[in-house]
Parts: sequence; structure tokens; C-alpha cells
Amino acid sequence: MKPIRCLGVLRELANSPNRESDDALILKAVLEQLELVGVSTTLLTPEQFDAAEPSRYDVVVAMCESYPRLKRLLQLEATTRAIRFVNPPTSVLNTYRINTVPLLSQCEGLNFPPSEIRRVDADAAVPPQAFEAKDGWWLKRGDVHNTCDHDVVRARDWAAAGKILADFGSREITHYVAQPHIEGDLIKFYGVGPGRWFTWFYHDATRARRLPFELDDLASAAAAGAFALGLEVFGGDAIVSEDGTITLIDLNSWPSFARVRGEAAVQIAWHIRSAGARHVHTASRGLP
Repeated sequence: MKPIRCLGVLRELANSPNRESDDALILKAVLEQLELVGVSTTLLTPEQFDAAEPSRYDVVVAMCESYPRLKRLLQLEATTRAIRFVNPPTSVLNTYRINTVPLLSQCEGLNFPPSEIRRVDADAAVPPQAFEAKDGWWLKRGDVHNTCDHDVVRARDWAAAGKILADFGSREITHYVAQPHIEGDLIKFYGVGPGRWFTWFYHDATRARRLPFELDDLASAAAAGAFALGLEVFGGDAIVSEDGTITLIDLNSWPSFARVRGEAAVQIAWHIRSAGARHVHTASRGLP
């Protein structure tokens, strides 16, 4: 069988706040692992990708998140079966919070915070009425996950919301998500598959209360969320409450995997190589 041809596209620098190097390093490490198992790889910046012709590749591994580039990838996804995408552009678009919230809220068996999607220019004087937030609210920009440290902000009192929303509006953010603060241990997790590989750690191990929980439940929640959004390479955040309840609060495409980069690169490359080989075999036989 001819070598699988894989195109990797880096994330926009604006969408990698404080993670520019880490985001680039995980993708480079994955492509290096793919080269070791016989996959031919090319790495492009988002700007180089704009002028590239991706149709000559069998697999496209794109970390980019800006809507114009996602729109181009979505058009490719809709018009060709010759390319295997990891992650599929539809799933990346699903990680825009205005899309994530309804998908995860409707995910059976998954604990997801009560959420309200609002317009930034709507009446900021009235807090969400559909749920209580005795410990304050989290206000999160409604599209891409993070471009700076004030895209996700806690308002301990709703009186603080006006300033937060004014900042959102000044940056042309049109929608935001309001969620109640949930007390407990904040956990970061990473996954591939889902079902191929999974790992986790505390965001701040020095402050974590180490509340007991079932690891299988955490892995199952992460997998359920990833399936709901269509993600294959993913990361996210969860809260473990005092009673052991696990609440999934965020899910994203192609995180940096910074603390587990070496192991993650091997697992992601294995997944891409397997998926790419199956796709090429299927395409060569003219199967749908």
C-alpha cells in the first residue's frame, strides 16, 4: 500500500493564549511519530494552509479554529470522501460554546451545568432566571474557547457582569454562556478515540481536596461528551463535588497535552495511522 499522506495545520496564534509553543509542539510530535510508522507528513501554518491544496492528502489533522478556515474545511468535508479529518471540522465547530451547550445539555447520562446562552448586547441587569447560582456565575465567550485570560470570567455577584460583558462587546463577541459556579475539585482530562486512551490530573494539585470519585465515571463522562460533539482528539474540564458527582464543564478539540505530550503523541499518532489506513483501504475499494 502506498504511504498515507497526512497534512497537519497548526492553530492560529490568537487561539493559543500562553500555549503557542505547547500547541505547536504536540502537533509536531504527532507528525514525528507518524513518520516513524511510514506516514508521509506535511506541516503548515494556518496562513500557509489558506493557499494550500489539501485534496492531495489522505488525512488532514487541523488544529485551526477560526471560522473562515473551519468553513473551508467544512466545505471539503461535505464535498469529498477522499480525506479523513482528525478532528472532523463539524466536531471542531461543535466546540464553539453556543453549539456545545445544547449538545451536552441533551446528552443522556451526562452531568452538565445548567446554562443559558445570551446575547452580549442584551439586558445585562437581569441574571439568568432558570437556575440558581448561590456561589456566583461563570461568563464564557460563546464561540472559540480561549484567546486570552478574560474570555472565561467568574462573577461572584451579578453586579460584576456589566463590566465583563462590556469587555466582550468591545472585542466583538456577540454571545456568551452563563453557568453557575460549582464547588469541588477541578480536574483536567485528555482523551483519544474516545476509548483508545484517557488520562487526567488536578488543575491545582496543591489546592485540590482530593474528593473521592470513580475514575470509570470520569472516563465515561469524557467519552460521552466527545461522542456527542464528534471529537476524536480532545480535552476538557470536570468538577468533582463532595458527593462524588462528576460534572463536565468544558470540552475542546486538540488541546496542548503539555503535561503528557510524549505519551499523548504516541497514542494520537496510532489513532490517526489506524483511521487513515482504514479510510484509504475503503476509498481504494470505492466503498462509501
